[in-house]
Amino acid sequence: MSESDHPCLTCGACCHEYRVEFSVYELQSMGGCVPDALAHEVHGTRWRMDGTERHPVRCMALMGRCGKQSICGIYAQRPSACRAFEMGSERCHEARERHGLPPLELPWDDYPLAA
Repeated sequence: MSESDHPCLTCGACCHEYRVEFSVYELQSMGGCVPDALAHEVHGTRWRMDGTERHPVRCMALMGRCGKQSICGIYAQRPSACRAFEMGSERCHEARERHGLPPLELPWDDYPLAA
C-alpha cells in the first residue's frame, strides 16, 4: 500500500463532520503550521478551520470529493485537533458511515503513515 492509498489521505469523512478548533498559537503567524488564511477567530485565543463552523460541514482545506479522491490540502500543516483524530475510532466509523463508506478494516499496520 502506498502512502497515497492511506485512508486518512483519501477519505475526508471527518472533514465533512466535525468542527475543528485549535489554539491561536497553531497559526503560521504565531509560529505554528496552520495557514492563517484557512481559519478564523472564534473567541480570544480559540480559532476554527473555515467551513467547519456551519452545516453541512466541509473543511476548506479538503480537496476533492468525500471518499473519492479527497485529500487534505494541508495534511502536514493540519491543526492538533485533526492530528488527534484517531483513524478507526468510533467517531471515524460514524463519519464514514454517514458518507456511505465502509468501516476501516484491521490490521492497522497495513496503514503506515507518519504523523
